[in-house]
Amino acid sequence: MDSINRIIVTGDFLRQRKTQAGVSSQDGNINWLYHMIRPSIRLLCDLPIVSLTYEGGSDGLAGDIYAANGKKPCFESWVELYGKKPSRKEMGLIYGRFAGSLVIAFELPEIIRTAFDILEIPYVDITIHPVRFMDDLLFGVRSNIAAAIEVMSEFIVFDDEIRVYGGLAMATLVRLPRLEVCVGENVAVFAGQTTDDKVLIKNGKLLDVDEFIPRLQELCGNHEKVLVKPHPMAANNDFILALTRLFKNTVLVKDNFYHLLSHEQISTVYSLTSSTSIEAAHLYKRGVHLSDYPYFFCEHSCSGGAFLSVRPQIYLPKFWSGILNLLGVETKRFNSFCVEAVPNRMRMSLRSYWGADIFNKI
Repeated sequence: MDSINRIIVTGDFLRQRKTQAGVSSQDGNINWLYHMIRPSIRLLCDLPIVSLTYEGGSDGLAGDIYAANGKKPCFESWVELYGKKPSRKEMGLIYGRFAGSLVIAFELPEIIRTAFDILEIPYVDITIHPVRFMDDLLFGVRSNIAAAIEVMSEFIVFDDEIRVYGGLAMATLVRLPRLEVCVGENVAVFAGQTTDDKVLIKNGKLLDVDEFIPRLQELCGNHEKVLVKPHPMAANNDFILALTRLFKNTVLVKDNFYHLLSHEQISTVYSLTSSTSIEAAHLYKRGVHLSDYPYFFCEHSCSGGAFLSVRPQIYLPKFWSGILNLLGVETKRFNSFCVEAVPNRMRMSLRSYWGADIFNKI
């Protein structure tokens, strides 16, 4: 591993908007992370901290990686590259840009993360945790830095704590008016996803509805009624259309996801690879993925691709001081302080509630 001489904040700089080739869909997330952690990094050390985004055109690293594969930057090309094993040429491009850096990232694509592992470029990769009904968002953190979990120990969120919050969430939800659409026995929910969700990528392609018709038929046959809850940003994706057009015991619903789950009649939450099926297990329901969910969140590891469940205060100096010390970066003394906890701080910062605003309404 090279000695660290700078910090690069990045993410999925390869990702393209589905509706607009040559335009990044992740620059906003990268810039969000950069501005959030930069003050703490500067309190800790004098290393330069810079951001790396898509950069556009053919002049940047993303353009070079696409060109190395004979592809133009577009959504379909991103899907093909997302999980592929990096070639020697690609690793040379990546090493040339990231050598000597600590990489702090928001949702690295697997091709880049794999290259970092092979090239021994240290990284801390951050994602939004799938459980989103707590007082604020949690994060998942994975890293290839040895002993990283030890210096993050005070930020770990344990599964038992999430279960207790699940009880608090249900206690709030059951006081809401009951929904007529949930009346019945053994009712299920199918939760839709956006059509550009990275967790829908498998073997360089997006999951196709035709492959899942037998599974959809099976799940509809196992329940008296299936409530089909589309993602707000993808009301008419192929899976939603297939369910509602092919199976008579489906009902299209727009009600809040958490409100639906507060009904005892709801037994199971199905999805292709949505975080909703993970949340369901913490809200006393059975959660089922119809395809393999590609990530693992836990309380005991952040290596090997596993995400450690951590609290939202990743913007504090004490979160990063231990990481820097592990890499041999000398850190300055800093005042140990806490930023006053405010419910929904990260939701408001990211400008998205994922339906959890229902807990704030009376």
